[in-house]
Amino acid sequence: MALVREDVNFGNIKREADIELLVNCMVQTNNMIAHLKDEQFEMRNEIKRRDETISKLQDDIRLLKKEKRWNMLWQNSLEEDINHTQIAVLASGVINVLFTYFMSR
Repeated sequence: MALVREDVNFGNIKREADIELLVNCMVQTNNMIAHLKDEQFEMRNEIKRRDETISKLQDDIRLLKKEKRWNMLWQNSLEEDINHTQIAVLASGVINVLFTYFMSR
């Protein structure tokens, strides 16, 4: 009864409470948006780092493939040199045996 006598307007109180609740919700929403923007920024940086890593790995793979080809060419060249050396040693051995045979006669 005392409130009615003092002319308290409950509509204004409810409106002020609704406005305060709305302001609190807006503040929470703004905080959440800021947090999500920070996370989005971090994710973009992480994606950039991942893309850079992938690019470096692809470069490394290309270099390894080139090196593998070079090593295979080098190995083939060495094998050919070994075969030529074996043939030369065999021919020298045969000549040496023949020379020794004819010298002993």
